[in-house]
Amino acid sequence: MTQPLRTILGGKVRYAAGLLALALPLFSSVAQAQSCPPAASACTPGSAPTANIPFGMGILNVTLGTINNTTPGIQDGYKDYSCTLGAATLIIGADVPISIRTNTNADENVRVWADLNNDGTFSPTSELLFSSNTKRTHTGTVRLPSGTITGVRLRLRVAADYVNATLPSPCSTPQYSQTEDYAVIASASTQAPVTDFVADQTRTCSGTVQFTDQSQNGPTAWRWDFGDGTTSLLQNPSYQYTTAGTFTVTLTTSNSVGSNTKTRASYITYDNVVPVAATCAPATAAFCCGYGITQFTLGTLTQISANGQAGYEDFTCNGKVEVTVGNRYTLRLTTGPGNPQDTRVWLDLNNDGTFGSGEQIFQALNTSNPTGTFLVPATAVLNQPLRLRVVSDYVGSSFTACDGVQYGQAEDYTVTVRANTSPPTADFTSNYTAGSCQAAIQFTDISQNAPTGWLWTFGDGSTSILQNPSHTYANTGSYTVSLRATNAFGTTTVTRANYVVVTVPCVQYCTALGDNAAFWITNVSLTTPQATTFSNASGANTNGYGNYAGQIMTLRQGQSSTLTVTANANFQRVTTVWVDWNRDGFFATSELVSNQISTNPATIPVPVPALQSVVGFTRMRIIARLNNNSAYACTGTTAQPNTEIEDYSVQVVPATATQEAQSLPALTVFPNPTTDGHLHLRLANARAADTYSVAVENMLGTCVYRGQLRLGTAADAGIDLSGLPRGLYVLRLRGSHGQSAIRRVLRD
Repeated sequence: MTQPLRTILGGKVRYAAGLLALALPLFSSVAQAQSCPPAASACTPGSAPTANIPFGMGILNVTLGTINNTTPGIQDGYKDYSCTLGAATLIIGADVPISIRTNTNADENVRVWADLNNDGTFSPTSELLFSSNTKRTHTGTVRLPSGTITGVRLRLRVAADYVNATLPSPCSTPQYSQTEDYAVIASASTQAPVTDFVADQTRTCSGTVQFTDQSQNGPTAWRWDFGDGTTSLLQNPSYQYTTAGTFTVTLTTSNSVGSNTKTRASYITYDNVVPVAATCAPATAAFCCGYGITQFTLGTLTQISANGQAGYEDFTCNGKVEVTVGNRYTLRLTTGPGNPQDTRVWLDLNNDGTFGSGEQIFQALNTSNPTGTFLVPATAVLNQPLRLRVVSDYVGSSFTACDGVQYGQAEDYTVTVRANTSPPTADFTSNYTAGSCQAAIQFTDISQNAPTGWLWTFGDGSTSILQNPSHTYANTGSYTVSLRATNAFGTTTVTRANYVVVTVPCVQYCTALGDNAAFWITNVSLTTPQATTFSNASGANTNGYGNYAGQIMTLRQGQSSTLTVTANANFQRVTTVWVDWNRDGFFATSELVSNQISTNPATIPVPVPALQSVVGFTRMRIIARLNNNSAYACTGTTAQPNTEIEDYSVQVVPATATQEAQSLPALTVFPNPTTDGHLHLRLANARAADTYSVAVENMLGTCVYRGQLRLGTAADAGIDLSGLPRGLYVLRLRGSHGQSAIRRVLRD
């Protein structure tokens, strides 16, 4: 019987040549099929639309282990290199560098999956090995987890797409880029594990923590110790702490080669002190245009966050701050760039989980990056975590603490209010504007530490015990204002010398504007024959005008002083100075003190007329102008180019301001020196009894106190100078019948 398929020659089997040629491709296909990973039968990605090829995106190079594959990009469409290229061998549990280069002209997002269980499908989450966003060269590491099938080719899928397209998924067809498949072979580690792990949060207010094993070299067993006596054998356990505290966490991993332990001391903190749950959480309806909150600061708390794209965010666990009743605190927000926003802040003062109408503590409308202060009210629940809600949205939005947020967002924080056990820190402000004609000045207490009592001294002999009084000054002068604030823990006083300068009748001066973009006054100083008695440094003032009418130069009747005006540049300029000697509100030609051409600085003599009529308060206007151009005292709304104007108050004191008068020899002033500022005045001559006006001047001739008192032989009169700083003063008395007296008083 013949055998057409083979012959036996010399004890060896030989096949016919034609049949062998047919058989070899069959054997090759079988061998290739055995070495290829299973086809991803559940999905085969398509190629990007042909119309998007000109954008030039795609995967240009993939490097992983022994794989280093450079390709043309998008025009290749989907490519399967899992059989045609050699597989990269990866050790389970080891970090292996990966690099994926996409096009150089636009950012792309990249995802990499591996078919770890070799079932022909990709799990979008559990088999995701690598992700990278908004880059052109994507680098990092991949790690095959324990349980990966070893010894066979596993399909590796690399997917990329344009940064503004939908994120790639294992089965998606890219819009602008492409997908490529490769093969990897997993091998078991020949080394003991190197243990490592992380938690999704190290500070928790819920007590729930997700732990993730990051050990290398393929551990096959795990033992967790959560620090509270509880353990777990899971690889990636989720654990619920039940007792507040700080805990040390330990993980021991092992494989067939050995074991290793990692301990993180004081790793997890469970803080269960949080506000009561809010009854509402306002969601962002339609984020747009960068609106929202990117930073919030209150006291020691600063929280950086995403903008309104993140929607409502609850930072009550990590965003905590303590405040004290009766203190003022500054809060600051950074909002989305480019658009002003409306911002409101609420504090759940009664801790009931809702935000009532009386619990809004701050509002800033049509403002970018708002800042402001709020006073912690005594009505707040003490020593309990309270919810603070910050909401910011577009200008004109009608949002509340619970709803109506369109483009911006809401954020919650924790505030704990503590009782105040400190004496006050006295402080105040007012609506006083130097040089203005105000019928009444509103003073506002801004003392810290919750004062319960107030004593204002206005410098004219008047006082008030109101917290926020209004006061009207009747006479021309410079007045020192003091506030004494008191609570159960102590008393403090703040004094502001020459805080208010008043001219009666009030004179309103004309407007003067300058263009000082390149040239401005940096200092004005005054030197009398005795010493430099005044100096004011300044910068480039808004609209070229600096209102320094609250600062007083003291000139002496009939005496010449020297004014020095310094500018920021040494160019030739004109310095023009007026003093309104007759106090009529106009800078007349006869009141022009200087119109001097000079370089920097300008030194100007200021001779004071000897007339009695010049004694008192008035105004000085200084104009510095580049080149030799004439300056104008009044400009209206037209700014003088390369010019800056500054106004100052001037007090002209009598030539005999410091001479001791010997009239009223029967008057005794004691104690002198006075340590507490309280003076007693005793009059031994009954014929000199009268009502006297009182003025107290410092050694510069500035009036720091005005008032009235009754002098007689029946009882001593008193003056309270406790609000004045230590120093030598001149006490002036003038009676209704012309009697006068001057005494030196030392406040020690």
